[in-house]
Amino acid sequence: MFNYIKADLYRIFHKRSNQLYWLILAGLFLTFVIFGSENANFADNKSELTELYFSVAVMPLVLFGPLIISPQFYYAVYLDELNSKSFVRLFSSGLRKSEYIVAKLISSLVYMLVVFLFLAVAYVGGFGIIALLNNGASFFTLDQIGLLLSLVAYLGLFTIAFSSLTNLITLKLQSGNISLFLFFVFSNGVIASVIGWLNRLPILRNFDFNPYLLSTNIGEIQTALTNGIFYGQQGQPSNQPPSAQAALKMINSIGVQPFIIIGIYIITTTMISFFILKRSDVKEN
Repeated sequence: MFNYIKADLYRIFHKRSNQLYWLILAGLFLTFVIFGSENANFADNKSELTELYFSVAVMPLVLFGPLIISPQFYYAVYLDELNSKSFVRLFSSGLRKSEYIVAKLISSLVYMLVVFLFLAVAYVGGFGIIALLNNGASFFTLDQIGLLLSLVAYLGLFTIAFSSLTNLITLKLQSGNISLFLFFVFSNGVIASVIGWLNRLPILRNFDFNPYLLSTNIGEIQTALTNGIFYGQQGQPSNQPPSAQAALKMINSIGVQPFIIIGIYIITTTMISFFILKRSDVKEN
């Protein structure tokens, strides 16, 4: 299994399209923040520079991360291999299907860790460039660093949860052609909206499925992050810099229930995926 993980990570990290994707994303981010701060003058209060740069990073991350970061993780780890003929050769080489499921989870975590470290270097590098253009700046606060780490953890949890859910269909079909579309459908709450609509029918009106849906519990975490980032403390105008301390308090206020339900989804869907793959014949694509 470990030989497969090493080979899988080699495939992922050496694929030019993956490298190009993250380089373009980091380049666009740096271009945006550097040119966006070109005419700003922070000579009187350099802490404002830290707040501005922090807000420029966290707002797009929480809004667009699930749309431009998580799907790429899923595609690179799972779907690229399914779209090639290498998938059918995996199990003929001695890899067990149970090992494949575990190996993919490990590959996904390692890939996310490396990519987030790369994006962190780009983030700190961009801050350093702007600091030089403004004759130095204050460092990030511990609360800001804590909130950025919370955002990274949220995106990782988001990716793993919806990847595991999508794989219930992907492994049965053994095709990556529609799986990325399914990932967007599940992760954007389309199925949850359909279930919510069905919940209004007279026969189901007495049953409230919403608190137990994956999208609902992921949404609670995202809402806490969004409210803290955009509004800070209650009553604070939306045009004020984000309050990392207030955002962390909002995250703590949601409790552990959403994380428990998300964890149950990940464990359950992973086990079901194992049985689906075990009982399915691996076919040529």
